[in-house]
Amino acid sequence: MSPFIIENQIFEINYTYLFLIFILGTIAGSFSHAFADGCIKNKKIFRRSTCNHCNKSINWFHLIPIFSFFFLKGKCIYCKKEIDIDTLLFELFFGSLFIFYFIYLNVWDFFIFGLLSIFLGIIFETDRKKMFIDIFSLSIIVIISLVYTIWPLSNYKIIIEKIFLFSFGWLTIFLISYSYFIIKGIHGFGSGDKWLLGTISTMFSYQEVLLIFLSSCILGSIIGVSIIIYKKSLTNMKLPFGSFICFVSTICPLI
Repeated sequence: MSPFIIENQIFEINYTYLFLIFILGTIAGSFSHAFADGCIKNKKIFRRSTCNHCNKSINWFHLIPIFSFFFLKGKCIYCKKEIDIDTLLFELFFGSLFIFYFIYLNVWDFFIFGLLSIFLGIIFETDRKKMFIDIFSLSIIVIISLVYTIWPLSNYKIIIEKIFLFSFGWLTIFLISYSYFIIKGIHGFGSGDKWLLGTISTMFSYQEVLLIFLSSCILGSIIGVSIIIYKKSLTNMKLPFGSFICFVSTICPLI
């Protein structure tokens, strides 16, 4: 339980802390979405924010998470084109996610999983929109995992355990995908999905890895069936399984 919760006969929460944590989460969500947008459109990461329609630079006071979207009525201040609502959804989700992390995790886990969620959000968006796993973000997740689970290198058994966890997550998707390839002639998962699950697996237990994988499959099935019902077609339908893994992984620490 977070040390910032005051425990007596009932739980009393300092709502000033929660408000600040929510703001921090919205900033993280805004950054995550902007980073993903830069990856998708091959833009520099450290750049002036511009409108996706008219390409005019956006003033800093028009970039305040959540507030600016409603203040501008969801439209660019210059060309009046609608602002991508994905940014708002990212900000709201991350703000809420950080509050739950703050309440239910200790300080170290809050920091680690808060940072992890930013890069999972980037991969979520790149895979959802362009069906690719951002390698840079995956590399950062590897570093976060090393810091969280291995450093300091005081026990070689921890290293071996994490290697087994990585292999477990990697092989889970590889074996299913390869079996599907033998039967159907096509791979059931993208090539980056096994690396993503393998890397994330080092942050969790074997049971949690299975939970993440199965929950991602269920979520993917629900969305897939919904798309089939809506479009009434199976032609060239591909689902971003990496996005499902990222989403489930962000909420897994709360379960």
